[in-house]
Amino acid sequence: MTIIFVLLLLVSCSSDSENNNSTSKGEVELVTGINIRSSEYSEVTRLGNPNVFTKNQFVVFPNPLARPYLSVKSSVNISDAWVISANAEKTQQQADFSSILNSDYYNESEIELNAKMEFIDVNSTNLILNLENLSSGYYKVFVKINGNLYWDNIFLQGNDLDVDDLINYWD
Repeated sequence: MTIIFVLLLLVSCSSDSENNNSTSKGEVELVTGINIRSSEYSEVTRLGNPNVFTKNQFVVFPNPLARPYLSVKSSVNISDAWVISANAEKTQQQADFSSILNSDYYNESEIELNAKMEFIDVNSTNLILNLENLSSGYYKVFVKINGNLYWDNIFLQGNDLDVDDLINYWD
């Protein structure tokens, strides 16, 4: 009986520690909205409730992206960038992400593990990312600036979806 109790205790403790991460894989891949813009200086149109953390440190455009080049600009050097495939869900539409999200929300190893593309040691204020090998859909773009992580959500258009469809989805 003691052996069974010890085994049950070990199994339950190990599954608790596995589930005790700050975020789950599904969460790093979650998009709850996007900010669309055609250029660096164009006005932003907000769709849904974007779970992004940019803190005015960088901007991505155009969004949505018709193909294949995404511009990423910052006033200071971006050391690294990652692109992660994501899934759009109309959840957390009432969440105040400005009070929830911070640079430590995701860890770098989790981002690297899930990255479809990575750009390491780029050290530039102006990145042009070639995304031609990615399928259409939602992505999260993570950047590292001065040792801190920031991210934005993008949509890569395909031939089967136009901007009106994107807008209608989030209405």
